[in-house]
Amino acid sequence: MLHSIPLGGVHINGQRNMNKSSFPASEEKKVYRFNSLYRWYHFVVGAVFLLAAVLVHEFRILSIGVALFSVFMISRPLLVAVILDRYSVTLKTIFSEHSLQRSSITAVERRNTGRGTLLILWGKYEEKEELMRIGVNLFAFDQAWDDWLSTYRDLSSDKPLSLF
Repeated sequence: MLHSIPLGGVHINGQRNMNKSSFPASEEKKVYRFNSLYRWYHFVVGAVFLLAAVLVHEFRILSIGVALFSVFMISRPLLVAVILDRYSVTLKTIFSEHSLQRSSITAVERRNTGRGTLLILWGKYEEKEELMRIGVNLFAFDQAWDDWLSTYRDLSSDKPLSLF
């Protein structure tokens, strides 16, 4: 007889079922947006560039380019999100949306790039099937996110990257 100890996922006959939610029933969908520091950075830079577009309005082409960049900076924290629900994880950006079934994720890896930490969701790791990359430091993830990630095999190594 198989016994299971729940570690954040739903277990059926001793097997972890990645299709089912590890969230309480009241929280079927979690939306994670940029953290407050990154959000304010975008708003301030967007406002500064909007002011610059107004100040250089004599140079129409330059003013239009600066204004478009300002709109991009202000809209980015409002549109970009990571959405985790019972069956899938979705990364929404300004110009695209990438969604994948939770059952297709086999492992996770945190990789330091020098500019921040990336969370890589792997399908078949042996075949180098990388499903999604998420900038961990950009989003305001909570304990439910950490609990969900803990249900997967972690491939991260704590060794520093060697230059030689």
